[in-house]
Amino acid sequence: MIKERNLDPSLKSSIQGISMPGAAKKLYVCKDGAQPYTYWRDRVPEANIFASPSSGASTAIAAAHSAATSGRNDVVHLSPDSHTLGAAVTWSKNMTHLIGMYPESMMNQRSRIGHNANLATMMTVSGYGNLFANLYFMYGRDDSSNLNLLTVSGDRNSFHNCHFGGPFHATVGDQAGFDLVRLNCGEVYFKNCTFGAETIAWTNGDMIRAYGGSDRSLRAIFENCIFLMRADNNQVNFFETIAGTGNSFVILKNCMLLNLGTALTVGIDNTGVGTAVDFIQDVNTMWHGVTDIIAAASEAAVILGHGNYVAAATANGIATTFDHTA
Repeated sequence: MIKERNLDPSLKSSIQGISMPGAAKKLYVCKDGAQPYTYWRDRVPEANIFASPSSGASTAIAAAHSAATSGRNDVVHLSPDSHTLGAAVTWSKNMTHLIGMYPESMMNQRSRIGHNANLATMMTVSGYGNLFANLYFMYGRDDSSNLNLLTVSGDRNSFHNCHFGGPFHATVGDQAGFDLVRLNCGEVYFKNCTFGAETIAWTNGDMIRAYGGSDRSLRAIFENCIFLMRADNNQVNFFETIAGTGNSFVILKNCMLLNLGTALTVGIDNTGVGTAVDFIQDVNTMWHGVTDIIAAASEAAVILGHGNYVAAATANGIATTFDHTA
């Protein structure tokens, strides 16, 4: 009988590298028959490894979550394989972490989660204090019912080195109700993450939709993140704040918000909220492919760091193209 070990040295290094101290029980989700599964099944207790089927719906992630103990800093390791969901996942436990077995990267990580069924929301994080790292989420199928990749309703969750990819079908990107990530929480932190993709035209909806938390107050920090889209209609938004959101803030630190298609009317739709939600960005944050960051009536809600923005007349935080004659 294999006794449960505290940590394999390689896993200890990976956990420490993403600031996850005090890891307790380790659980493993590996694709059945692939090399990671073949390796780990002989090295960890049988009850700690969950085989993700090579075909069909995967329930392994949900099963690993169920096997973890809430509030103990248990860690679920996801192998660098494609894991396909046939049902939505709700991460309801607290301080229970999902970490991909893949190096730091900002796009297309190989520890990846997709879906082969229509899921109105693919993943909901309702627990608090969880860490998600080194993961690639792939969302969007040919059905208008697929409207949301990730909803965060629990407070104090962190996402490091994650790519939230989508919409990956034009039908999904054409829905007014589509929002790639929905924030209905208090504190949330995204670091070294990428949102969206430039491979599918985006016609409607929002990249990030902010509802606030239980007290209608959102405190979100995005650090060193890339927001990427190719819009074919000017009504798409990077952010939308929903009426009813209380006094909140969104901090953008060293971020790039890049639309490589039709210029958006505004990057932030603050209709109905006014200046209740402040968007605070530092000098290293830039917007591209937007006519304006926010509507004129809500300009007080956008706080720009002092920077070398070409000239006073263009000091609006929007990136400009290179002109060798100037």
